[in-house]
Order: sequence, then C-alpha cells, then structure tokens
Amino acid sequence: MANKNRNIFQSINKDILKGFKRIYWYNYLRLKKVLLSLNSKDLKKYNISILYPTRERSAKFNRMLNSLIVNCNDPSRINIMLLFDTDEPDLDKYKQIINGKLYKDLNFQIYIKDLKNHAIRNNYLANISNDPILFPVNDDIIFKSENWDKYIDKEFSKINMNKPYCIWTDTGHKYPYLHSDFPILNKAWYDKLGYLSSEIFNHWYFDTWICDLSIRSKKFHLSENIKIYQYSAHSIKEEVDATHLRLIRNDNSLKDQLIWEESLPIRITDAKKLIN
Repeated sequence: MANKNRNIFQSINKDILKGFKRIYWYNYLRLKKVLLSLNSKDLKKYNISILYPTRERSAKFNRMLNSLIVNCNDPSRINIMLLFDTDEPDLDKYKQIINGKLYKDLNFQIYIKDLKNHAIRNNYLANISNDPILFPVNDDIIFKSENWDKYIDKEFSKINMNKPYCIWTDTGHKYPYLHSDFPILNKAWYDKLGYLSSEIFNHWYFDTWICDLSIRSKKFHLSENIKIYQYSAHSIKEEVDATHLRLIRNDNSLKDQLIWEESLPIRITDAKKLIN
C-alpha cells in the first residue's frame, strides 16, 4: 500500500510540476514579447540561409520549395544551401526543380559531401554560411505563413545580433512555448558554441537540443507568426519513404534517448556559454 500511495503521490507531483512549467513559460514569453516590442528598434532586413541536407526526397523538396516561394516576401535574399551525399540518386531531379521559373529569384548553393548524421550536416552548412540568420529545415515541411521572411526580420530586429539567440517557430504543438521543431538561429549562436546542435546523436534530438539550451539560457522567444507544418512519417502513412525507413533502423531513436539522458552536464555547460 505504501508503494502504491507513493506512486500516486509521485504521479500527482509530476503533473503539478508540468502545470507550473506550462504556466511559467507561457507568461514569461508573453511578458518578454511585450518588453521586446517596447524596446524594438528599426526593422532590419537580413539574408537568410536555409540549411537543407536531403536525400532521395526530390518530390518533397519541390513541395517544400513551392510553399516557401509562394509565401516569401523577398526571395532574392534567401540562400538555400543544399547538401547531398556523393551517391545521391535523385541529384538530376533536384537540379531540374531548382532550375524551374518559379524559383528563379531564389539563390541555390549545392554541396556534395558524405557526413555521418543530421547535426553534422547542418553544422557543416552553418559553418560555411555567410548569412546572419540560419534556418535548418526538413524535406517534410511546408511554410504556412505569408511573408514568413518578413516576420524573421521583425523578430531578429528586436535583439542584439552580436549575441547568440534563437527564434522558435510555431510548429503546431499544443504548447508551442515549450518546444519548436524548427527553431531559427543567428550566426552568433554557432560562433559561440561552434555548432547549432550537438553531433553526439545518431540522428534525432537536433531541435530538442537547441530548445533545451534555449530554455536554460533564456536566449529565445516564440513567434506565432512563423508557422510551419510537418508531414510526419510517424503519423502519415503516405509520407513513409526509403529515407525514413533507413533512419529508423537499428533502434537509433532508443540509442539517442539514452545519449540524451546522459548529456545533461554538457547541456548545462553549453547553455551557460550562451549567456556569458
């Protein structure tokens, strides 16, 4: 009976802590948004790097690209940095897409290099980018917000771009102030840490790591005006493809969960670097 009561108490206590966490971050970010708006300076216009490692997903790339351009205010400052493996079978299909008339105002950069995992690929692109804004994306998303790039300008104009910072997009979570699947970072974040997200995982936890450091350092805020929708293969059967099946082999998600749990000291240390 004692163990049963203790388990019930622990469950209740856990729910209470979750409730306080939601209330705290909801109110903290609302207040921060007000203060940032009061102190906001002139609107600045930034060049934006879309970091885009991809494989065998040319059709999904086209879907994403179409939503990006249709909802973009000024495509001339959007630099799409594509990274392919040396054995990419769909390379010609990708090239055919980017040569379409609809995308003539976008800037494309193609890199071909074999790298081990998702974080290493994004960090590689972040390192060679010359833009102040770094936006890592996936093949399975679409941009839902009209003038999404203007909202990026608006949000980053509120902060000191010489210091690390992250803008959370609204990716459809019930509590968008607790996590964002596609956070946007400034180059100062990469310069301070030497990475956008940790390279210790097999594939997963790229955005989770960024959000964890954001929360610990408070170097972030949420923009509900930048909305992203993800066609997740975990919930949409039609989205399952060869790349998804390759990624879920060998229980990599379970292995990454263990790595995540053991990485707490690193996350604490690196979050402090963002503050100092």
